Amino acid sequence: EYKSYLSIMSCKDISWEELDQYKDYDITSAPLLAGADHLQTACRDANDRYMLCRHDSGADPRKCLREGQVVTNCTKAFFDEVYKKCNEPFLRFTVCLDNNKKEFDGCRERMVEFDKCMLEKMNSSREWTWFMDKKPPYTQTWGESFRELGHDLKNIMLHNSFKSRASYPVKPTQE
Repeated sequence: EYKSYLSIMSCKDISWEELDQYKDYDITSAPLLAGADHLQTACRDANDRYMLCRHDSGADPRKCLREGQVVTNCTKAFFDEVYKKCNEPFLRFTVCLDNNKKEFDGCRERMVEFDKCMLEKMNSSREWTWFMDKKPPYTQTWGESFRELGHDLKNIMLHNSFKSRASYPVKPTQE
């Protein structure tokens, strides 16, 4: 399983031969996009280590080759598991994204089918964010857009941190 694989792959005391197990991972954008949310969860530790290394090394990628290889290995192990356990729903979702210009709108049914398989067979769930339940702006009418904007502005105004900033005394302007 990819999680156990990740736990044994640490950045120290690892041989170059072991790191070279997967030099590159040849994957196109559609499957990567289809599995991205689950991949993010599965390989978070490896990605975080790599990004910390990049930050600490002054963004010199040569100093983080080992950490980068761990990210690649984790990605490969993750997708190997996806292809074994959720191949059909994953391929349907991937083909749908490919046929719909990589836009999720026309592929929600396939995405739900894939997510259900990932939850049942790999115990992985998609991390939902606030915007996923909203209609894309280009499918909204002007009226819907303005109502949503008004609703969002109202929520911002009601938020405590905004209220506290708005209550600061204003310096009088000198004329």
